[in-house]
Amino acid sequence: MPRLVDHDARKGELLDASLALVASEGIEAASLRRLARAADCTTGAITYYFEGRDALLVAMLRRAHQTTGARMLRAAGRGASPRDRLWAVLMEALPLDPERLAEWRVWLAFWGAAAGHPELIEENQARYAEWRVLLQSLVQDMAGDRAELSLRVDALMGLVDGFGVQIALSKGLHSEGAAALRQSAERLLKAQLDELVNAES
Repeated sequence: MPRLVDHDARKGELLDASLALVASEGIEAASLRRLARAADCTTGAITYYFEGRDALLVAMLRRAHQTTGARMLRAAGRGASPRDRLWAVLMEALPLDPERLAEWRVWLAFWGAAAGHPELIEENQARYAEWRVLLQSLVQDMAGDRAELSLRVDALMGLVDGFGVQIALSKGLHSEGAAALRQSAERLLKAQLDELVNAES
């Protein structure tokens, strides 16, 4: 009797193995042959699920975004106050553990590749739009001046992106530079949250 294959699970395994390769070696390593070796399968198994390398790249980026988005939504449900919930989401967005560091390295690799790839640009834009909606829903519970809502969200996103890139490109999460960047990120993000609380009162 033929063995039943869970195609959704197998597709997810291929994507996860491919993302791990990109996180460790960059998107240049993501040839179908290298990806097949990393996923312990044949190139034919990859093309069974994906039309080609470009389709696989878009699916990889989408999976990375979905994984992060789901974790942020869980974080948004934690905390007794709007400030606590917003803080939890902001901390989830920064590369402060090996899992999130790998995600950031994947994003950096894809950001570089997106310049000549309209579908990757579109996927990145969709991710930022979703993240903006989540932050707006949290900030609007705190912002005293609704007219400043968009500006507040822009400031938070800019801080997270700026520090996230620097931490991801540091010499490791436990390096002196990464520790200093984390402290600066937390201090500046807390200052933004303090302004929101004061504006509300």
